[in-house]
Amino acid sequence: MAFALLSLHLKKSAVMAICLVPLTIYWPHQVTVTDGCVLYAVSLGMMLFIFGRSLLPSRQPLVAVVANRVHGPLRADIARYTHALTIVWTLFFAAALITPLLLFWLGPTGTWQWPLSGGTFAMALLFMLVESGVRRLVIRNFQHVSLRTTVAAFRSTHASTMRTTTSDA
Repeated sequence: MAFALLSLHLKKSAVMAICLVPLTIYWPHQVTVTDGCVLYAVSLGMMLFIFGRSLLPSRQPLVAVVANRVHGPLRADIARYTHALTIVWTLFFAAALITPLLLFWLGPTGTWQWPLSGGTFAMALLFMLVESGVRRLVIRNFQHVSLRTTVAAFRSTHASTMRTTTSDA
């Protein structure tokens, strides 16, 4: 419903609201859980799509685009590193999408909710911090920027990518 409102499809959002109100009255817990799962899957699925799409042969890897915005033209070793990092982030998002399902089927009762309630976000932050240290060890003789600068560049790149994706559709 949030997508319908954000995309200004008011008729669709009104129809969805009418259909969902009885469900929320009779099964509020189930609707809340379903809503959380859908939001989790859509947000991570979008990140997986954006990172994965940037790995296509006709495109530049997303991390390379961000690095290029921050540093200008990239050296060959940095270009290889950013390509590999884009692959790793794509795998991270794929694993993050699969983890709740695996925990639901194979894990103890209730553990499938851990990724949805902040576990994936915590793992992404941990991954960013570890990668920042690894980057400083792997890429030498280079002026590294702060994590804040990197996130700001990603956000501006992500916004322009979203504009391009919606105009392609």
